[in-house]
Amino acid sequence: MEAARHALEAAHWADEAGESATLGAWARQQLGGFLLRQGRWAEAAEVLESALPELTAETHGDGAVVQTQWWLGDCLSELGEHRAAAERRLQAAEIARHWPEQHDHATLAHLAGESLGQAGLPAEADRAYARAGDLWRKLGNTHGLIRSLRARAWLALRAKAGLDEARGLMADAIRECEAARQAAADEESRQQLVAELGHTHRQSGDLLARSAAEEDAGGAPVREVLEEALAHMVRSAGVFASLGDGALHSRTGAELAAGRLEADLGRPADAVARARAVLAAYEAHGGAQAADGDGEGEVVRARRAEAEQLLRLLAERPD
Repeated sequence: MEAARHALEAAHWADEAGESATLGAWARQQLGGFLLRQGRWAEAAEVLESALPELTAETHGDGAVVQTQWWLGDCLSELGEHRAAAERRLQAAEIARHWPEQHDHATLAHLAGESLGQAGLPAEADRAYARAGDLWRKLGNTHGLIRSLRARAWLALRAKAGLDEARGLMADAIRECEAARQAAADEESRQQLVAELGHTHRQSGDLLARSAAEEDAGGAPVREVLEEALAHMVRSAGVFASLGDGALHSRTGAELAAGRLEADLGRPADAVARARAVLAAYEAHGGAQAADGDGEGEVVRARRAEAEQLLRLLAERPD
């Protein structure tokens, strides 16, 4: 709050001194950033929009212009104005594309893809994610590349490209995970890539299950698609299990998703076994003591509730 007050005073005195277009614009940009960090999205957006016309690369540096556009995009995204957020992020990316270091360019392109997808513009979102993916690959940022591929897969499922294109993009993401894991320079990097692989298998399973539920299985029998989804869920659970206790919640989430698919495929005994295994996992890891009001306790309670609900549903089904 104190920093925001000082920035507001600086903007006022700069305006009084006739320096609105120089020091005043810089002070308003700083004030907008302080307001954004306080979660005051609408106020921050108003201040940043007022500063932007007077910020120039010649006077303030193109970094200040990009940062203002970036912050404004974040504010607009929080306010649900996704198309406008995408425009700001793309404008910032267009400046950043000329910089020697391309990480900001990649990040802004990726964020623009998110905004365009939320704005209901899948074709434009796919282009932005593809642009980001190319940049992530050149930067050697496997995590960014994998996430751009997964995002494009979900877009493809909802667009004309359909399940085959979505499946192919997820398969590309899995291959990138596997290759990067094998080439990891140290154990920490390898563990992070293993986790990314688990999440990618999980999303692959979710995507296939969604297509089957929406009867958009690309011409394949729904049961075949559900079997394929189940295989990814089982693989995801196995990958997370290899990471030990640190990935317990991710593993149990995949186990429960697999159990629901097994129930849909008419394998109640397998589904029951998975639900019971989840409950047992939390008992073995002190889940009963994690029921406080913290985020960890909330996850434990949610997983247990899901497992118990699955058991109830299966018990109520006729043989």
